[in-house]
Amino acid sequence: MARITNSILEGLSGSVGELVFYKVGGKTYSRRKPGKQSKTTKSKTSERKRNSQSVSTQTQKFLKNITHILRFGYQNFENGASRPYHAAVSYTMKNSFKFEGTSASKVLDISLVKVSRGSLLGPQDPTVERVPEGIKFTWTDNSWQAAAKPTDNVFVFLLSAEENGTGSEWEFLGNTREKETHTLLPPNNSTQWHAWIAFSQENPWTKKRDLSDSVYLGVV
Repeated sequence: MARITNSILEGLSGSVGELVFYKVGGKTYSRRKPGKQSKTTKSKTSERKRNSQSVSTQTQKFLKNITHILRFGYQNFENGASRPYHAAVSYTMKNSFKFEGTSASKVLDISLVKVSRGSLLGPQDPTVERVPEGIKFTWTDNSWQAAAKPTDNVFVFLLSAEENGTGSEWEFLGNTREKETHTLLPPNNSTQWHAWIAFSQENPWTKKRDLSDSVYLGVV
């Protein structure tokens, strides 16, 4: 990938020869087209490479449905043509897989997925439970430890645990850290949900939110 600064090429979009031109954030970039593999080459693909391709496929399949969540949770990882989604893909591929049985194949472990990442202090003793009002998250107020403040907002996320489920509920700026609880009100309270929790804090210089690493709380 290369940033285009030549005024003549700046407006290009699409493919020219072996190069592909595209825009991200109003800036033009280029990359080389991937080479085509012959059937013979594909048949000789090593098991390690096939596993790598499987990891990439599983990652993309899972994350593509929660891009709106990743834009918030990885907002501080935006750098040039690299978007929050790209940072999430990179982290997930490296850290969110486990070997299946005695085989060498890897499968995505949802409990290892981070929907947000950052240096802010995370929640202490977080829990989640189903209550008559909805899905209740609780934690212990750990304000003034490290950079944590009482006014930090909780970020909670629910993802349907149904097979191939894509339904989700979330609150980017929920109750403050000092409140020690936040309840989400899903429209269908009979659904089983994967649950995550994190905290965010406004950065006075960038006006973005500094986030903590998310914590996976299991299925509720």
